[in-house]
Amino acid sequence: MTENSEFRPLPEATGVPVAHLHRETPAVFRGMASDWPAVSTWTFPYLASLAPSLPVQLVAGNREKDRTAFTRSTLGEYLEPLTRDSSADHDQTYLKEFDLLKQFPGLRGDLRHERMFPRGSVSSCSSWIGPARARTGLHHDLLDNFAVQIAGTKRFYLARPGTVERAGALSTKYDSWARLSRVGIAELAADGDPAAGDDFFAVDLEPGDVLYVPARWWHEVVNLSAGILLSGFFGSRMRVASLWARVRLRDTLHRAGLLSPENCTCHAERRGAQHQ
Repeated sequence: MTENSEFRPLPEATGVPVAHLHRETPAVFRGMASDWPAVSTWTFPYLASLAPSLPVQLVAGNREKDRTAFTRSTLGEYLEPLTRDSSADHDQTYLKEFDLLKQFPGLRGDLRHERMFPRGSVSSCSSWIGPARARTGLHHDLLDNFAVQIAGTKRFYLARPGTVERAGALSTKYDSWARLSRVGIAELAADGDPAAGDDFFAVDLEPGDVLYVPARWWHEVVNLSAGILLSGFFGSRMRVASLWARVRLRDTLHRAGLLSPENCTCHAERRGAQHQ
């Protein structure tokens, strides 16, 4: 997919993110996290120095749309090429959904994310670290998300809830906390109703920018340069508890081979596996 930003630009928002939540529409808050210590200190060499020999599992390619494949490396070995040149071509492996704060609890002091979440909400933070052109395929999450760009530049393509469903493009591929599309967003927009141009948006995040992505909003994400992003998924205690029960049931069925066996984002697939 050639990167372009022909979709409508996402409007910039003002004020604090929590005040925008009732609108249930995406919004970008420029520079909202620019004063976080992480934005100035979380360089690739710094993160690598925390535990160079730490084993990490990397996602190969676009696992949301294509087959799922993993490779293994160490934190230092993976980050070293990104340190040398953040814009050069690298193997398209991606350190996705990495629990950076669990591995290095001291990094919590470099964040100010707690002030973004509504009072009483339950939240979970993961990091996405990878080279230019690393991609997360079109999907929607079950929880709201505050995506904070820490380093590099990342582009989000967004589509309104229901856009993939109306196109009959839902994938049967299993993911525990998301729903996937079997086509990319460029294909979806090209094949859709020309009058539905208002359904598609694009926004580029620079270090310190915060993007609010409501649950059920479809999005595809690509690194325009090597980068680090922190996602904070959140919801009320009641909503998270309800979703957790459903997710756990589906996960049990999946692992028992009764729901999308051998067609998921959590297990490597054999070559030739077909996606619907």
